[in-house]
Amino acid sequence: MSADGVKRKRLTKDEKNERKEFSQKELRTKQLLSNQISRASELRTKDKDFYGLEREFMYLQDKMLKDFISSKDIKHPRDLGMAREELLKRFFHDNNFLPRKFSISKSSVRVASTSGHLSNELDILFYDTLNSFSLMQRQDVFEILPVECCYGTIQVKSKLTKKELSSAFDNIRSFKKLKKSETNKTIYIRGEEEQASCFGIIFAYDSDLDWADLVIEIKNNSQLSERKHLPNAIFILSKGFFMFGDDKFGSVYNSDIENFSSIKVYGNPDRDGMCLYNFYDITFNLLSKTNINDVSPHQYFRLPLTAGEYSYRYSLGYFTEVASCDKHGEYVKEFSPEKLEKIISWCEGAEKINWVKAMDLAYGRPTDNIKAYELQAGEVTIYNPCGLPLSDILLMDRICSINGEEFITKALACDSIETCNLIILIPYYYMVKDQLLQGCTKCSKTLSPKTSS
Repeated sequence: MSADGVKRKRLTKDEKNERKEFSQKELRTKQLLSNQISRASELRTKDKDFYGLEREFMYLQDKMLKDFISSKDIKHPRDLGMAREELLKRFFHDNNFLPRKFSISKSSVRVASTSGHLSNELDILFYDTLNSFSLMQRQDVFEILPVECCYGTIQVKSKLTKKELSSAFDNIRSFKKLKKSETNKTIYIRGEEEQASCFGIIFAYDSDLDWADLVIEIKNNSQLSERKHLPNAIFILSKGFFMFGDDKFGSVYNSDIENFSSIKVYGNPDRDGMCLYNFYDITFNLLSKTNINDVSPHQYFRLPLTAGEYSYRYSLGYFTEVASCDKHGEYVKEFSPEKLEKIISWCEGAEKINWVKAMDLAYGRPTDNIKAYELQAGEVTIYNPCGLPLSDILLMDRICSINGEEFITKALACDSIETCNLIILIPYYYMVKDQLLQGCTKCSKTLSPKTSS
């Protein structure tokens, strides 16, 4: 099965032979060009010590591939993955190939945004050396950083299989989805202006997939993501690299990828042994053109709750976001993405009302106190798809006791949340009727049907 769930037809004998001939031709071409470059390099070095980065990267690529092969002696998959991440980190650190303002993550790292969303674990993260700060650290093995201080990520794979390619797409998508607060708005012209959003690159040392299958798998995975969440480039050190484009040109810049009329995969086979240099050059340019934003710790002090792509917070904070389960104790009252989207969708088309006037309507008081509404300005949207009287859905009877005497009074029967630039009052009536809240997660797990044998 391909990434989009469509069963691909088997290759014919002629198609298999055609692919084999292509691979052999590419190998012969690479050997011919590499030998020619090596001979020219040897002749040049007789005259002077340095004549350009070309020779350096020939040595580095050859060394990296040899180190990759020698690391196969490591048996545990996680240790092996970390060793190969370290190989790539050392490539940047040991050779001083980046300006010092760019830092590279040393430990397991995730990235957060002020929307409350969090990325998946990232292999290599580039962030600002001078202006970044940590949101969370656990010794030297785990860290969370604010997205505003980040430039981009590289997802490192030993061998790029279909599964690993899909995983890398997912991790980059989780990172590029994060929105920077006060994002700079720039008009982009073919990648020439600075990029407001971060970049993501996939880097693999090798792959058993042939060139044609790699193109197919990259194309299939690209159809599962929005353009702005796609990797900027995919590198396979032993084979070459890929980027996205349309009928006119290919590009690694977010501004171009988002505006392509259609998405095509541009392949660049490594015929001259310079895949590592192309990787470095593209990474360097993306780092140079990616903006970071100013951010303060207070913006991350108390993050909103999340439901899928949405963020929301209870207007009264701790006082209203906690519920209690008789069996499992307290839990956070959370909405599922589907339920919250339903609420937001209805409220976006509903009329707003001054919150004091809404209370007057609910309590049956006169609604002609214009001055009071002006003094206590603030518009809310009341979730009321059935169009019921506010007195029926915003209030409930509550029994009070004073000096041993009981009496009934009216109390508010709604929660207030802030989301999508709306303040929404959600009556308990609809909370129960439409089962808007998810309830106790431990109870949900207990009650969930078990898979039948």
